[in-house]
Amino acid sequence: MKHRVFATTSLSLLLEAGLFLSGDAHAGGLVVCDNCVNPRQIAASSGTGTTLVVDLAQVKLHGFEVEYDRELKRYRAITTAVPSPVSSAFQRIMGLANQDASASSLGAPQAAGNGAVIPVHPDDPGAANGIVFPEELKDYSAYDVVQSATGRARLESRIGAAFSGATTGSTAWNSISTTLSSVGLSFVSRLFGVDSVTYKITWRDGSQTHLVIEPNSVDQARYVKGKSRDAQGNPIPDASATGPEAGDIFAGDHYFPDPLTMREWMQAAKLYGMQLDDSGIETLRLRCTWNGETIACSSW
Repeated sequence: MKHRVFATTSLSLLLEAGLFLSGDAHAGGLVVCDNCVNPRQIAASSGTGTTLVVDLAQVKLHGFEVEYDRELKRYRAITTAVPSPVSSAFQRIMGLANQDASASSLGAPQAAGNGAVIPVHPDDPGAANGIVFPEELKDYSAYDVVQSATGRARLESRIGAAFSGATTGSTAWNSISTTLSSVGLSFVSRLFGVDSVTYKITWRDGSQTHLVIEPNSVDQARYVKGKSRDAQGNPIPDASATGPEAGDIFAGDHYFPDPLTMREWMQAAKLYGMQLDDSGIETLRLRCTWNGETIACSSW
């Protein structure tokens, strides 16, 4: 889908933010019109189909269905409701600019370098975590994400869709919402320094998974390796176990509440190539060392 951007009083602001897109004059889809005086006219100039006019400066959205009137030989823009997932995603992203002021509230973004970290729990009521958590993923654990490439891809895709508002049931609106989220996050990134959003998921069993969303891939919440933790705080082995950061993450002592939990950790460790001596599992303790190339763990 092509998109055309219009701007009024703040064209230079949009140029600095890297948001000046170009496309066919009758492309439809997403149109940016900052401080927009007549969004209907702007929409009519964009071409036939579902069109969303976004005013970044005023944080407003205007939805239209544009059609061509053959008798009058001109385009008409008819007002249509913007789906709730689209408007919610837009408000959520634009609200990241105020993250420092709102970080103390439940589920609000927290400053973390140049990104925002959003605490998430599958059972947060009323979408307090900023998204509607996918029902079919609520029983996941960090181990499910680490050990299953299919499960991990499903999580990345579903959380990305929830973040970007691409859950409307309409292909056209989902595409527009994804583009809108990318434009919005780029705008917030360039002007306010919030260049990413990290969802810090605490699962029902207490384990944790981190997913990061960036402007160029808002529809995919990318798994962050080396950040997964079990309920006891032990780092869960993943692809980082074979990287240069492995020593910083895994070297040291790890404690487990029962043999089942320890075996689950060791299963993940074997999957990602860590050297294990699994004798003495009854101690419920593992000591891991790093020789500069591999991690080796044994009970003690």
